[in-house]
Amino acid sequence: MAVNEFASFSMINMVVTFPGNAKIVAMKNKPLIFSLLSILCMVEPLIKVLYFKAITQFDFLLIIANLQARNTFVEVFDFWLVFPLAGMLILKLRKWTYFAFMSLLGYMVYNISTYERYTWPYNSDSPFVYNYVVVALSVSVFVYFLSPQVRQTFFDRRVRWWEPKSRYNVQIHCKLKGPHLTFPSQILNLSRSGAFLKDSPYLKVGARLEMEFNFLGQSIQVPLEVMNCHYLQGVSGFGVEFKFRTIGQTVRMSNVIKVLRKSQGLFEESKKAA
Repeated sequence: MAVNEFASFSMINMVVTFPGNAKIVAMKNKPLIFSLLSILCMVEPLIKVLYFKAITQFDFLLIIANLQARNTFVEVFDFWLVFPLAGMLILKLRKWTYFAFMSLLGYMVYNISTYERYTWPYNSDSPFVYNYVVVALSVSVFVYFLSPQVRQTFFDRRVRWWEPKSRYNVQIHCKLKGPHLTFPSQILNLSRSGAFLKDSPYLKVGARLEMEFNFLGQSIQVPLEVMNCHYLQGVSGFGVEFKFRTIGQTVRMSNVIKVLRKSQGLFEESKKAA
């Protein structure tokens, strides 16, 4: 296609279809084991308090008062912080949180393996079974991450399918404008923070472009950066990240996603009613 044909491109249409399998599809959730392990780590201090209550029959206020007497940094960290911090780190795994989690895991394993009877923080003849179970699950996560393919799933943004911002499969014609060239493209997958565009010889990783498309009669313009080239559901294309420069651009894209989310909800309701 000649350059002047790119310049004359103006038709920007949206197509969201709902045949047997809807074109709007939200991605899957993060594996349940990580959410479960995070919760188990977060409530670990409470489990210790409940254990002390069960074996001493003391009032909770008295137990808390006794615990507050152990107020050095290491004592506070070992009792109240180490497990909840590990739980928070595993909530949203990235490279830095992964290594921080593994450091805390090493510390927890060391504490359990070197524990002396009736000392802090368990005050019993051995660490609690609960702690053994949580640490064993955490070690299994470490073993799980020894696989490079697994690490990529968590550390590569384009394959982390549980990201909190929902993604929707769409067919939206758009126009991309660079410093020297304007050309048509098509949005195949859209979220508030980025999109997956149909493969094009004019798209290059690292390029910064302006994208324009029409959504229900409103012109949406947003700057973007081409992040990678990959396949999505068997289709070759480019992943782009939006680089919002104004609040208005952010709001308009959020409104687009709200409409898509509502459309998906209506489709699912109609499918259930059928």
